[in-house]
Amino acid sequence: MIEIYFEKGFTYTWNPPQKITTDPHDGSIFRSGTSHPPNLTYTGLHPGFFDGVTLPSTRGIATNTAIRYRWLNYVHGRTAYVRSTNTDVLTGFMSGCWICSWSEHGHRRVGHIGTVDFAARDAAPNSTVKQAFAASPAMQVGSHIRGYNPADAWDVADILRLTNQTKIVTQSLIMSLVNTRNEFYSILMMQTIAPGKWICGGKKRVHGHHRGTLQAALA
Repeated sequence: MIEIYFEKGFTYTWNPPQKITTDPHDGSIFRSGTSHPPNLTYTGLHPGFFDGVTLPSTRGIATNTAIRYRWLNYVHGRTAYVRSTNTDVLTGFMSGCWICSWSEHGHRRVGHIGTVDFAARDAAPNSTVKQAFAASPAMQVGSHIRGYNPADAWDVADILRLTNQTKIVTQSLIMSLVNTRNEFYSILMMQTIAPGKWICGGKKRVHGHHRGTLQAALA
C-alpha cells in the first residue's frame, strides 16, 4: 500500500508515462498498462512544503526507496484497464476522467475511462467512451463496481496557492491511486524545473461511488 509514500513535501525522481492519443477513439475497453513502469523513487523532503509532525524515517520510509506500482495508461477515447489483485495502481494525469474498479471473470480490474478535455462533455469521443463503458459488463449488477473522479478532490485555488509557493514548480498535476485495499486516493504531484524532479502537494482519500452514481456520470 504505497499511499504512505505520498505526503505533502515528499520529493521524487520520476519520468511518468505519457498519455496515449492515437486513434481510434472508438470507446473500446482493453487491457493497457505495465507492471514495469518508469522508476518512481522517494528522495526525501522539500522543507518549503513539508509541514508534517512525524518524520518519514520514523515510519520506516527510507530515502532513495523505489516505490513499487503498476501503471494504468490514460488512452484518449478508450477505456484502459489493468488486472490488480495484489498491486497498487497509479494512473494520470487527471482533469475529469473517472477511475473505476470492478470484478470481471474472477479478477479485480482498475480502469481509466479516457474522456478528453478538447471535446464537449456530450460530444465524441467523450460520448463514445462513456456510452461504451456504461453498456459493458463492468456496469452490470454483480460486478461490485466503484469509481471516482480524482480531479473533483482538489480546488483550483488550492492548487494555484501551492504552485505559487515557490518558483521551482512549473505545473501541478493530479494522479490517481487505487491501492491493494481498493481505496481511492487523489494525489497532487508538482513538477519542478529540474528534469525528472517532483514534489508531492498532498493526497486526499476519496469515497468511491457505486453503480447508480456512475450511471448518472456516464449519461
